[in-house]
Amino acid sequence: MTSKKILIIHDRFQYKGGGERLVLTMAKALGADIATEYWEDDSFSQDEVPKKLFILDEKEPPAIVWRYFRAQFNFLFKTREFIKKYDIVIFSGNNCLTASFNLSKKIPKIYYCHTPVRYVYDLLPLRRAEEKSFIKRFLYYDLGKWMIRFVYRLGLSRMDRVVSNSKNVQNRLKKFCNTDSEVIYPPIDVHKFKWLGQGDYYLSFARLDPLKRVGDIVRAFQKMPDKKLIISSGGVDLDKIKKMAKGYHNISVLGWVEDSKLVELVGNAIACIYIPIDEDAGMTQIESMSAGKPCIVVNDGGLPESVIDNKTGIIIPKDYEIVDIIKAVEKLTPEKAVDMKDDCVNRAEDFSKEIFIEKIKSVVENYSK
Repeated sequence: MTSKKILIIHDRFQYKGGGERLVLTMAKALGADIATEYWEDDSFSQDEVPKKLFILDEKEPPAIVWRYFRAQFNFLFKTREFIKKYDIVIFSGNNCLTASFNLSKKIPKIYYCHTPVRYVYDLLPLRRAEEKSFIKRFLYYDLGKWMIRFVYRLGLSRMDRVVSNSKNVQNRLKKFCNTDSEVIYPPIDVHKFKWLGQGDYYLSFARLDPLKRVGDIVRAFQKMPDKKLIISSGGVDLDKIKKMAKGYHNISVLGWVEDSKLVELVGNAIACIYIPIDEDAGMTQIESMSAGKPCIVVNDGGLPESVIDNKTGIIIPKDYEIVDIIKAVEKLTPEKAVDMKDDCVNRAEDFSKEIFIEKIKSVVENYSK
């Protein structure tokens, strides 16, 4: 790889999420250092960072407004000294773009966009409606959106090259920011999950967050007492999901599980179910397919870019009803799921970590000559 010094700046390491895994994969492939605002214990081990690690602050602050301003302050002022020592800087996230103001135009700046700032663009109506306080609604969403959009687009304008994680995000960037980008799908470790057998359950392992709509999956299985559902994840909706499942013996909520247990659960499922709202790209459905397990997904966001209807999964309508989930589960019988096994594995290979690394290296090497 290039002898150029490379820095990757990522917003924060708060969870064991796809964005965080992507940054670690990229850093190992490029021999890059990492800078981030804070690193929570619930995220990956810091031992996975291949070289230097710069952590700008402590844990996430409680107040939403302060959270944003603190991030802008940290990336603008606390990166000034060390960021100038690098030959190439890669940005991952949204708040971190502010650090680009510390770099001269000569330093190549590459942006890997997981998504534009959704709560001031496509998710603005939803977020605004959820806020009960009139004052907060006005400050955060009516007034604040203009400042956040301005700062984000200003940072975006300083990038020499922009990469999106899916065609879905590519379209968002063009629609909201009039910015062109190329697509490089996130790296999936297609060797982590594998076919182990076939149990008697369907699996959901999406984070328990309102945007993931796991509650709708529970509602569907409440109406199918003869079909088993296992939910192996946690998140802000964990207590809500547990209450919904209480009294339904066909629904089990495990919370977060160890990686080895998750591998076992995916490898022995009939199929997986993943129906989030306008997901950026999605990794869950590809991890499912990598184990030879078809996935029931919603025709929304980046999911139809990876799942092939009736070949590697079932795609339900964007504006689905609970009955659509039920029909998809009934259609995806154990026998049909087994028939899809080879197609699932082959499709997952198109999103492998090796392909991601090859494409990212190609982008970086363009600035390494």
